Amino acid sequence: MKNLVFILLSFISFGAPVQAATFDIARETGLEFVAQTRIPGPTDKMMSLCYLTDDLTVFGLRITSDIQSYALASDGCVAEYEQLYTEDKIIAAQALNLIPENVDPIARNDLQRNLSVYGLLIAGFLGLFAVIIRRVKSLMGYDLRGPMRKKAAHRILSAMCHMAKCDSIVDATELAHIRKMARHLTGRSYPNSDIIHMVDAIDMSAGLAEHDFIAFGKGLRDREKDLMMQGILSVAIASGRMQPNEHEFATALAYGLGMPGEDFRRVLDNALAAPTS
Repeated sequence: MKNLVFILLSFISFGAPVQAATFDIARETGLEFVAQTRIPGPTDKMMSLCYLTDDLTVFGLRITSDIQSYALASDGCVAEYEQLYTEDKIIAAQALNLIPENVDPIARNDLQRNLSVYGLLIAGFLGLFAVIIRRVKSLMGYDLRGPMRKKAAHRILSAMCHMAKCDSIVDATELAHIRKMARHLTGRSYPNSDIIHMVDAIDMSAGLAEHDFIAFGKGLRDREKDLMMQGILSVAIASGRMQPNEHEFATALAYGLGMPGEDFRRVLDNALAAPTS
């Protein structure tokens, strides 16, 4: 169904170029059986009352079918019709008991037909649109239904631990703040023991090289890089002020992530404006 909706969308969007391509898309006239009549045909066989429809077909499959008028056919509405039958003729034939009375004299799509034909197409378009939106969110790092992917979440946690280690000492308050922010930013919970183990394994005495900062952002999406910067800045200002070595770390990380200066200032201003806890 998705492929059919996509082809139909291409047909509507591009019109003639699509028809000129290899896609087998056409508008055809169709017949649908409505009722058996008492009107004799050329061979004295009673003819059938049919809907004459305008059909949109894709690769031979009928996608839409709109009723245009009534017609009489001798072959049971299979291939050809003998003559068109107008509203006046339908009413006259019903008065003579030649056509069943429950047949609507006006040939038209009813609500049920419109829902079955166009409702399915609308549902297909909405489904395709939902898939596109979900894919875009995934590419941007958004996933409102669940936690962030493990690799990105672990990188953000590691960056926050590195920032906390800039002043060499990481106390219980900072550990609690890191744990809280990691859960807030990534949707994942980390036990204190894991955070303590990560902090203990970090040696910031000699600082980090440029390639270390680049490695923090390798494979991350733009949204995840923004969240990483939010995380490390929240750790830096949790004490109420940012130390020079913390500012240096944040600046080097922003450069390693490829974050433009205006974006870094925006994230920094947001972090400074946020209440500390």
